[in-house]
Amino acid sequence: MYIIVVGGGIVGYGIALELQVLPGHEVTIVERDSRRAAELRAELGEMVVHGDGSEVAFLEQIGAARADLLIAVTADDGANLVTCQVAKHRFSVARTISRVNDPRNEELFHLLGVDSTISAAQAVMAQIETTLPEHTVVPLMSLEGSGLKVVDLHLQDGAPADGRPIRDIRLPENALISLVVGADGPTVPDGSTVLHSGDEVIAVIPLDAEEMMRELITGRPVAS
Repeated sequence: MYIIVVGGGIVGYGIALELQVLPGHEVTIVERDSRRAAELRAELGEMVVHGDGSEVAFLEQIGAARADLLIAVTADDGANLVTCQVAKHRFSVARTISRVNDPRNEELFHLLGVDSTISAAQAVMAQIETTLPEHTVVPLMSLEGSGLKVVDLHLQDGAPADGRPIRDIRLPENALISLVVGADGPTVPDGSTVLHSGDEVIAVIPLDAEEMMRELITGRPVAS
């Protein structure tokens, strides 16, 4: 697999180091700053190239047409977006991943065709939310292209789902409870599995179903 990493900062450097040790992977790091590119090249050799990863001619020069994956992780959201769009639409790169520095831009990136996004702010918030009892629905990951996401649910005492078997719970359409972690440990549930307050539930739900799921496990709607 040929992978292009655009951005040779701490994030890009770390990703490239992890990828290059995997068998069958060829990695190129693109760094726009000449000084940083020279430093990386002195350490990593020819896998580092100096140039602008958002320019069509440059991407063509480094073989973007044969790339399987492009990862844009610069500190500039605009540059990352343009780089992914050029890779996708000009060179038909199968998969693009972009760092999103401003979480407000994440929806735009998805609307404009970036396959996956990496948001440091959201990753940190997800870790924080798992320790806060008022955050009963914690997003774990999006399933790209399916309109679904995986969430971690913490069932509250007295909620509509408390004490009821899954078959009697009116879940959102296309939602699936895939794992229940209760007092006796993890269980792969079926329709007869009864949920209890304190259970941790891993579910796959539509992107727009979080509020309905929250009401099922807390007994109260989301405050507007």
